[in-house]
Amino acid sequence: MVLGQRREQPHDWGSRGDFSELDTSITGTVKFGDNSLIDIAGQGTILFSCSNGGHRALTGVYYIPRLRSNIVSLGQLDECGCKVLIDDGVLRIRDREQKLLAKVSRSRNRLYVMKLTIARPVCLAARHEEAAWRWHA
Repeated sequence: MVLGQRREQPHDWGSRGDFSELDTSITGTVKFGDNSLIDIAGQGTILFSCSNGGHRALTGVYYIPRLRSNIVSLGQLDECGCKVLIDDGVLRIRDREQKLLAKVSRSRNRLYVMKLTIARPVCLAARHEEAAWRWHA
């Protein structure tokens, strides 16, 4: 069973730029129910925005350019300490602190597809020339 992530713009699906971190040394293949195989080109973290304005990170996401979506197995979520609950067609994923990462309804083709708003990490810096402020930094 896999969790799929789709973007709103078809040309951005499976985009390497969706990852805030990506380890391209992790490779392999994924085998699907129809016995087809597809190559894994990396594994990483996707940072996404929540409806409450916060941000969450989904780790262990495979980068598979040919798939046009990013997937993570439920087994991987379990291995990284997430709690996965499926009840009455709704998948809930919680992190180690029991914070809700995702709540997704099952689609007709039995996949749980999340439409994420990808967040971009930001690094901010401040500089002040006044000597008095340096003592309080």
